[in-house]
Amino acid sequence: MNNLLNNTFKYVDKQLTIYLFILMIFGLYLIGEAVGFDSNFFYKQLIFIIAGLFIYYIVSLINLSILYRFSFLLYLISIFLLILTFFFGNEVNGSKRWLNLIFFKFQTSELIKITLPIFLIFIVENYKKKSETAVEFFILGFTLIPFILIFIQPDLGSSLIILFIGLIIIFLNGLNKYKIISVLILILAAIPYAWVNLLKDYQKSRILNLFDPFSNPLESGYHSIQSSIAIGSGGLFGKNSEYGTQTDLLFLPETHTDFIFAVLAENFGFLGSLIYFIISFLLISRLIKIALDLHLHFNRLLAVTYVIIFIVCFLINIAMVSGLFPIVGIPLPLISYGGSSLFIYLIIFGLINALQNRKTLIAN
Repeated sequence: MNNLLNNTFKYVDKQLTIYLFILMIFGLYLIGEAVGFDSNFFYKQLIFIIAGLFIYYIVSLINLSILYRFSFLLYLISIFLLILTFFFGNEVNGSKRWLNLIFFKFQTSELIKITLPIFLIFIVENYKKKSETAVEFFILGFTLIPFILIFIQPDLGSSLIILFIGLIIIFLNGLNKYKIISVLILILAAIPYAWVNLLKDYQKSRILNLFDPFSNPLESGYHSIQSSIAIGSGGLFGKNSEYGTQTDLLFLPETHTDFIFAVLAENFGFLGSLIYFIISFLLISRLIKIALDLHLHFNRLLAVTYVIIFIVCFLINIAMVSGLFPIVGIPLPLISYGGSSLFIYLIIFGLINALQNRKTLIAN
């Protein structure tokens, strides 16, 4: 039995895998609490977890040099899928973000979270000696293409994450302070133009309602108000699931997706939320340790970028549900319902395993 376990965990980090499994099972339970343990969402998520763990293990066996070699092709495939989504995607609430793959709907903007960092770091590694400015220009150019395609879906949250990926790779690669200040000034200068010409009315309302959700409590402020009530009503120990008013009486929208943390807080209270944060912190700490222990600079840069993507999405969702950030439709990683998001994060963690395996092979 011990030999079987050792062989199973040979190519995956044991601590990382255990934390992932705990969080996914906890997320599955919360989905059951939110929409019912006999619902299709519950059984689909169970299938997603089983399939995702298999994908996680297979990806952990990959030689990353192959992905670097074909990174431009992977990038082009991701862009093609985004364009395909624009023309043939399923429209939900006025947004085209998903392609129907028969078994489930795939959110194509999730794939670029994997392929864009690999391609950008390939550029950094192969062209850094020629011209630092040219490298930064190419990084921004190749980042803006998916950013625009996702922004017009419209998906403000995911598009900003994509833009952040490009900026963080430039920063981690050694951007000097003068360029950082220049970028910040450029972003601040672009905000008024984006507000007037690019943001849609509902996006503006969500940002304004961040400061006063009760100014429009039945429309743009509704989600934030109901979520805050759910979190606050959980108290120290949480409510019995039979008395979760915001969840069970359907006041809280999107309980199994974007607002699942509110379900957690209402049912398990402050202590339950604290336990969840501790496990998430242990997962993030393990990811950071693996990333920083990698030998090669570009592998370390890729792993750190992936870890930052996970942390940023985690923090944005918690802040969004808690009323500290505008509602931008970012799911809670590993917890929210959805195959696209779950598969992408498990692939990311599988790639981090693969990087660690490569380090071990080099060391030996």
